[in-house]
Amino acid sequence: MACTLATLTAAACTSTGTGSPQPATSTTTSAASEVPKVVNSKTMKGIDACQLLTAQQLQTLGATGAPKKGSSPWGDADCTWSGDDVTINLAPDTTTGAGLAQTYKKKSSFNGFQPTTVSSYPAVQVNKQSLSCGLFLGVSDTQELSMTVFVEGQSNPDYHNPCAFAPKVAAAVLVNLPAAR
Repeated sequence: MACTLATLTAAACTSTGTGSPQPATSTTTSAASEVPKVVNSKTMKGIDACQLLTAQQLQTLGATGAPKKGSSPWGDADCTWSGDDVTINLAPDTTTGAGLAQTYKKKSSFNGFQPTTVSSYPAVQVNKQSLSCGLFLGVSDTQELSMTVFVEGQSNPDYHNPCAFAPKVAAAVLVNLPAAR
């Protein structure tokens, strides 16, 4: 699995060793007006990355393995869960203050860049592969959640369509986040 995580990350991103999609260095910029605003801001500040999903949510999603902590390039902790059918990596960014704008700014560095929404929150799907997908979720205009999901079990209805699974994970995280003050 680690090789798969590294392979996905290296495809269009800098290697972090955690599997979370990280934009590679690029000078391409986007107009600020292109970045969707977050209407009902939430916060991840002060929340342990391994607490972003509840045990019940992890069971429902099929990620039954023990959480493994790591760190993101921007200094926040990240967390990875694995199960027989899925692997989920969540990497919150509460330190850069750029939110989803940093993802839009470097969109040309990704293999595929598909703006979308998850529970009315702006998001971007990136680096879609047959078994994996990256997703950046705008939690507020200054915070984003980076995630990579792998759907490997043929019994999972999202097998070979991991970009259908990623929004389910993101929606589960959103339910657990408090409103920003």
